[in-house]
Amino acid sequence: MCRMTTARRSTHWTRRRPMFEFRSLEVVHWDYWQRYALPLDASIITVVGPNGSGKTTLLDALRTLLAIDDRDMARDYKTYLRHNGKPFAWLRAVVSNPVDRRGRRAFFPCMDEQVTIACRVRKRGGDWTRDYQIVAGDVPVEQLDAGGEWLGVRDYRVRLAGAGLSRAICRVLTLEQGATDKLCQLSPRELLQLVFDVFEDKAVMDDYQRARAEQFDIDKEIVELQQGLAELHLRLESARADVRSYEDGMALRNQRQTLEAEIAPKVELADLRATIDGAKPRLTGLRRGLRERERSYAELQAQEDASVEARSGLGASIADARAGLKAAETRFTHARDQARDAEQLVRRHDELARLQAERGGADVDALSREVEQGRRRQAELRLEADRDRTRSGEIAAQVAALRGGGRVVEPFERDFRAALDRADIGHAVLTELVEIADPQWAVAIEAVLAPYRHLLVLDSPRDAREAWQLGEKLQYRHFVVAERAPAGPATRGSLLEVVRFNADPPAWLPRQLDRVQRVADVEAGQRLPKGQDWITAQGYLREHRGGRHIGGGQQHFGTGAREARLASLHAEAVEIQDRAQAREDTMATLVREVDSAQTRLLGLDAGQELVTRAAEFADAQARLPGLADAAQSAVIALAEARSALDACEAQDRDGSIAAATRAGELRALAQELRDRGSQIAQERVGLVQRMVDFRKRRSKMPVEWRSRDALRVAREAYESAGAVRRELERIDERLERGSFVEDPACVAMRDKFAADHDALEAAIGKREAHLHRARRITEDARGAYINVLRATVRRYRKNLSALGELAGIGVDVEMPELANEDVALAQAGLTVRFDFDRKGWIGLDDGEASGGQQVMKSLLLLVALLRDEDQPGGFVFIDEPFAHLDVANIEKVGRFLRSTDAQYILTTPITHNLNVFEPSDLVLATSKRRAGSAWAEPVAVLKRDRSEAAAA
Repeated sequence: MCRMTTARRSTHWTRRRPMFEFRSLEVVHWDYWQRYALPLDASIITVVGPNGSGKTTLLDALRTLLAIDDRDMARDYKTYLRHNGKPFAWLRAVVSNPVDRRGRRAFFPCMDEQVTIACRVRKRGGDWTRDYQIVAGDVPVEQLDAGGEWLGVRDYRVRLAGAGLSRAICRVLTLEQGATDKLCQLSPRELLQLVFDVFEDKAVMDDYQRARAEQFDIDKEIVELQQGLAELHLRLESARADVRSYEDGMALRNQRQTLEAEIAPKVELADLRATIDGAKPRLTGLRRGLRERERSYAELQAQEDASVEARSGLGASIADARAGLKAAETRFTHARDQARDAEQLVRRHDELARLQAERGGADVDALSREVEQGRRRQAELRLEADRDRTRSGEIAAQVAALRGGGRVVEPFERDFRAALDRADIGHAVLTELVEIADPQWAVAIEAVLAPYRHLLVLDSPRDAREAWQLGEKLQYRHFVVAERAPAGPATRGSLLEVVRFNADPPAWLPRQLDRVQRVADVEAGQRLPKGQDWITAQGYLREHRGGRHIGGGQQHFGTGAREARLASLHAEAVEIQDRAQAREDTMATLVREVDSAQTRLLGLDAGQELVTRAAEFADAQARLPGLADAAQSAVIALAEARSALDACEAQDRDGSIAAATRAGELRALAQELRDRGSQIAQERVGLVQRMVDFRKRRSKMPVEWRSRDALRVAREAYESAGAVRRELERIDERLERGSFVEDPACVAMRDKFAADHDALEAAIGKREAHLHRARRITEDARGAYINVLRATVRRYRKNLSALGELAGIGVDVEMPELANEDVALAQAGLTVRFDFDRKGWIGLDDGEASGGQQVMKSLLLLVALLRDEDQPGGFVFIDEPFAHLDVANIEKVGRFLRSTDAQYILTTPITHNLNVFEPSDLVLATSKRRAGSAWAEPVAVLKRDRSEAAAA
């Protein structure tokens, strides 16, 4: 056979591996041959013998060794093994291991010149099985049987394909006996189909056609199924409505029974346990808080004692500073008055001189309007000055409160807290309890807690009723919380993890913060489970109602909020001072302008006044520089005295504020110590009573009901016993008003309809998806595969032309019209014409060719199916190629076979002319099994020495 490809075919041709050739063959227990070895190291091997002597048996042994078993024949390898009665058989061949142009061996990683391929057939479980092995070198059967890596049929075929034995070669090797010399009798269409079949294109095109026929049938079936689905859907919806009604009624009855018999006692016991569990740490926290308050009281008392001693010495310093300030003010006033009087006289002189110069062109109406507007502007500036002075006082009070550890309080909150203080109700605002542990999340925490910045927490739950009455009276619109509890451990990644409480917060607040997860951005929040609340650092919150941005610029909680508020107040104070300075400058300018206009309106004689007061004006001008220097010195001395007094007063004021703050804290701590002592005693008595009640109730319940997990689950489902009672009332009302189906058979009917509907809908969906996809893939793939068909025909035409040149026969191939259309593909044919001895062109089977020419045409058509001009070599099995040929044609066929540079294994009966052996380098003679003999005679071997024949 000529060299063939082992690569998978696609829309382009790939480079092929070199094809191996046989060197020897050994059979053990194959048909009636016991064991013998045959040399196959020749280019043309002729197997000769009478009919029934085993020529085809030998070829079938080679096919079995090559794992070619899809041949349409009556006998397979199992038939041959049943004849001799042996439980096993061996087929072993030594083949070449050629090197391709890249230096790679055909049986890589085997790098030897020769490779042994073997097939072991054994009987297992009543059936025959095959195992294959490929090893480097010439390895005997006994060594192979002793060990080695055995391959299955599929893996073995892959290895052979890598060595050059492609599926196309296997397809040709399965042609029936005598069919190889009848290829020229095929019609153009049949020849094209054979070419496509050998190169595995026909199966692909047949698959395309079958797929299109199946798609048409499926489309009609889908339409029918959709009609049935619509009818089934109506019945299913009706059954579902009945089942929903039935299930709703049963669920309500079962739920009521469970609530009344099990959940209610569990929730009541869980409430009692939760109260006890909450009271124990609360009692511990109260005791710890009492000790902390005692330590704080002692520290504040020590600070107060030290402050009293320090302030006693500060009083004398303040008195001395005030005396020095008074003396400096007297000196400043005297110097300022003298300098001012002299300056006023100088300005009066200058103004009179200017008025004297401008007196002739004065406009009375314009001067009147100027005076009126100036006075109005002076009034506006004085009003702004009053507002700024009021705001400066407020800022000073707020700064003092913030520096003293307090906070800026809204009027409504201040009034309500004052009412609580008058009622002697201890309380704290939430902003005083919260500290932000991580500044990165300050915006998010401020946004979440912003609605609760005016929330008040009572020190004792006993004051709740009175506090709520005051809230109703004063219309306080924010929460007043009596229930407080220590914050539990925070969930990792929650908002509670970055919040710290200075005292026990409202019991519900830590749970609310713990439910909110912190995320880097919205994308990270989307990856959390459905129903999980989350917030970003910029304040974008997602909860059960949806997502929204709640972040803002205000800060109310923690030390950071106090510092930010102080900075804001300081900036506002600086802005007010700047406005006051600008306002003073504007007022001075206005005074001068108004006085000038008013003087001009009065019509005074400026010239007369200048003459009358000339001496006074001259004296003022002479004394003004000295008086100005004296006034400046007095100003500096006054500023120094005032700074000294301000420093002492500021120190005293800070001390007074601190003392007042400490006094208030000491009073509050003393009252708190008394309240906490009383509260601890009451809490302890109440805890003991609840524990006794809990044990009594628990002893009456089943063991599985009173476990911690059971109680926790019940408490999570219903927050309190009151919630259980309300749920029972709601269920009773629904049962009374609802008309529920009571027949349980509706469930089975619904399930049957649903199963039928789902199965039918899924089947339709799958079929439609498969149908659409198959249509698209089929059309696209067949359109693309047309290029493969054209490449196949071009390659076959090239092979025929090359073989025709070797045989001295002209070959002309007409390319068929291949288009992506069913009729065109079905009618396409491959027209081939031959020219023997320049006698004119003849077709495939037109009756003009002789028998020898028919054989030559068939051989050309056959070998062209397998030829690869890039990698010559390989092998071919041909049954009786010389049948019905005369001597001349036999010689011509022999020369052609020798010129193709391939290994041929031919069969011929013994009745032929001796010229059939002329091209053979090796002759294998088979013989029939003798009567009474269990085994056939070994095959005789005749090998020709071409060198001696040439010398002769």
